Amino acid sequence: MLIMAISSPRIQPMHRHKVERHLGASISPLRRKHWLAKSGVLLVVIIPLVLSSTLFATELLINTFWPPAHLMRQEVFNRWISDVARVTEGRVTGRFPTSTLAPPSRQWHMVTSGIADVGIVFNGFERNRLHLSTVAELPFGTPSAEAASVALWRTYKRYFEKAEEYSGVKLLGLMTHSGGDLYSLRTAIQHVSDLEGLKIRTTDGSSSDAIETLGGVAVPSSGIGAYQLVSRGIVDGLIMPTGDMRTFNMLQYTDYAVTIPGKIYNGSFSLFMNLETWNSLSRTDQQAILSVSGETFAHHARAWDESDRLAIEEMEHRGIERSIASEPFLDELRARLAFIDDTWIREADRRGVNGRAALDYFRTEARRIATSLETLE
Repeated sequence: MLIMAISSPRIQPMHRHKVERHLGASISPLRRKHWLAKSGVLLVVIIPLVLSSTLFATELLINTFWPPAHLMRQEVFNRWISDVARVTEGRVTGRFPTSTLAPPSRQWHMVTSGIADVGIVFNGFERNRLHLSTVAELPFGTPSAEAASVALWRTYKRYFEKAEEYSGVKLLGLMTHSGGDLYSLRTAIQHVSDLEGLKIRTTDGSSSDAIETLGGVAVPSSGIGAYQLVSRGIVDGLIMPTGDMRTFNMLQYTDYAVTIPGKIYNGSFSLFMNLETWNSLSRTDQQAILSVSGETFAHHARAWDESDRLAIEEMEHRGIERSIASEPFLDELRARLAFIDDTWIREADRRGVNGRAALDYFRTEARRIATSLETLE
């Protein structure tokens, strides 16, 4: 038998609950490491000479701002965490706190300050820092969530990685949702002029710019906060992923839905790890985690596409009037919103990236991937 003294973020799962009595259940391995170092605590355990591969398992504290029932928790993160545990043979696992450790707009700070090990941020909240990844948020570039997500990762690897926008963290993946269509609560919207003066829920970023340019009043909120705006009648309409209209129970207030081919905007997200936590992992485990992240993680966005299909079925059941934007409507939208592309390109160029080439590559690749995915169905 061997007596070992351990002072490390890699705490054996069977002893973790004892440490958390002092540290709190929502403290990350990084925080535990600092606490143990400062207090001089030694965890003394008696173990066999042949050590189990799970003895030094790292349990990552993974924060998301979506509620537990949301597809990002149920379909995307649970799948990724399961993949990580599988490819590391149980040496790296993950868990969620009982509730989000920071509001949606503070996810970057939460992870970089060590409150959580892994987080995901809506890039619009960090648009000054993460400008390049917002290429996926520009109008008319989303054939599907899965296609746009995979195309975004490939565009990042080809064009954006060298710009080092993710300096200070370890980027593990990029994802988009399925893009925003136009929903109205009382008034049908068939022309740009119909938006004049209407209060429309948007996100931060290009969707707010679009609505303001079209004559509407942008009311930015998170997806979670959109329900309060709709249920209280604060807004006249919203642009939102179709699936989230169902997920957040907003179809009951909706009378009209207008599908915008390519979508009027999209939301992009970055999955990232605290750099100190990442560096504490073995090279073997790092490579294993990367093998189920990146493009593999991007493919999990198909859950958004499936959610859209379920929402469309519910809209039909509720009798919501659905239409596809007419060509004259689309032509006017494209003309009025062209400046959003131009603005993005100029800033990308300023950051040392060929903005036009990157944007063209992203859109072409997204369409190509969407076609190949349709062939597989």
